[in-house]
Amino acid sequence: MNPISKKDAREILKKNLPNLPEREDHEAAILKRLFPLLQGKSKIITYSPDLTLEVDVLPIIESSPLPRPTGFIEARHSAKWYFPRMEDGKVLRFIRPYSFEKNATGLFQPVGDEEISVEEADLILVPALGFNERGFRLGRGGGYYDRILNAESLQKKAIGLSFSKLFPVPFLEESHDLKIGKMITETQIHSFLD
Repeated sequence: MNPISKKDAREILKKNLPNLPEREDHEAAILKRLFPLLQGKSKIITYSPDLTLEVDVLPIIESSPLPRPTGFIEARHSAKWYFPRMEDGKVLRFIRPYSFEKNATGLFQPVGDEEISVEEADLILVPALGFNERGFRLGRGGGYYDRILNAESLQKKAIGLSFSKLFPVPFLEESHDLKIGKMITETQIHSFLD
């Protein structure tokens, strides 16, 4: 498979992700694979998904102020969950929400007082459009996660979620791109930094 540019990869994924067949079933299978990795973790960073482009993690979050259907999930995890808030200067802060508000991009971001650093988190779920075969993440192009998770010790705690039909994405990673520790699809768990 010939490598493609990140720009082309983003366009292809944005076209295909909203139309995946059996998407809800695949998301349920992804979350069932993820759930055992959450055990013993008390502080988890997650994200508010763009439901057309990213895997929906909200059904497993016990304290989620954004209710989602949970009929396909056996359990919810009671960790302290922290969500990203975009600040000026392309900085992410991770807040334990008591409510949410929409940001300029239309995504929900947390409102709250309790903050956590990526170093304090036990696990970090990162949003993504896709991943290449070496575990590098393709995001929307803002570089927020690339900057904040720039040490291997943090990347080992990072977990990405994607669909097997769209993995791997054959893009050429750049030196600043985030490599994740694990990536979960509905069919398996891929480890990149073990």
